[in-house]
Amino acid sequence: MVKKQPKTTDGLMRHIRDNKGMDIQGSNQKRELRNIGYFHGYKGYTFFKSKDVSLDFKNFSEVNALYEFDSNIKTLFYKHVMFAETAIKNRILEIIHKESSVELERVFDEILTDYKKYQPGTKNYADKFQNTTRLKSDIYDKIHSNFKKKSFINHFVYNDRPVPLYAVFELFTLGNLVFFIGCMNANIKIKLAKDLTLYLESFKKKENIVANLVDCLKGLRNAIAHNGVLYDCRFKDSNVGKQLTEYFNVKMHVKNLDFERIVDYLAIIILISSSLGYNKTELRKIVRSFELNLNELKKNLNINVYFKIIGNDAHIKLKQINQYINNLT
Repeated sequence: MVKKQPKTTDGLMRHIRDNKGMDIQGSNQKRELRNIGYFHGYKGYTFFKSKDVSLDFKNFSEVNALYEFDSNIKTLFYKHVMFAETAIKNRILEIIHKESSVELERVFDEILTDYKKYQPGTKNYADKFQNTTRLKSDIYDKIHSNFKKKSFINHFVYNDRPVPLYAVFELFTLGNLVFFIGCMNANIKIKLAKDLTLYLESFKKKENIVANLVDCLKGLRNAIAHNGVLYDCRFKDSNVGKQLTEYFNVKMHVKNLDFERIVDYLAIIILISSSLGYNKTELRKIVRSFELNLNELKKNLNINVYFKIIGNDAHIKLKQINQYINNLT
């Protein structure tokens, strides 16, 4: 069997021209291809959500323009998503400390008691209790697997002291945090939502607001942190955001959010950032930066491809987001 030789950059450029029907030539585009990579850049940015849905780019400059847009949106979102993750964790810890303790056993006895709202012996009780026991197992597994390498864990272990919740939170991903919030009792969930000014009495499952919002941020945060593709929201889990369309309609007066378009994630960043104390100037700056990047992308893409990527109502949503900011007190 003849071993297949990897293509040089020049060979990849010929492959893109001859087999993919895309114009690519010259030293500038060669440098761009080398910088973004064939697999990560070219192959990652020539389809929409699924490899079966080609964007039909005619020139490599369009691929590079989309890559630049994606990179700029990652940079724009990164600071605010990471800030939100830290701030929400700290708000939860503050509420739990006030209502109970940061001692793990007390937290499980007094805070992580969502299962108790159901009748013992019912399926709901069993399912929710199983979630809490799974969470407990996960937490102690994290302590066990990290006590040798994380000083903020072994400090307690080596001094024969119980590891407090705030140290465990340093090990939590956003996925862990969503699960943790889900196990909290309704009283604590509502206190958290009210503390973040996210509570909405008319929302059917009001105690789940914060967990649902964090769940939406989870995929975005992971895509940003691991340099994944953002523009077509391929990072989104299929079930994320289903409970929130009506919430955003009422809370922000931003309509038709289904978290299948990147502008929808701008809405959630603005909502959470405003709940954490950003002022109007800071919020407008985020939206304006997003708009500038959107306009630059529109200038560099075929208009049909642009609307396939961004959606037909992005500028309507941007107007509604700006109106929400204007109405903040």
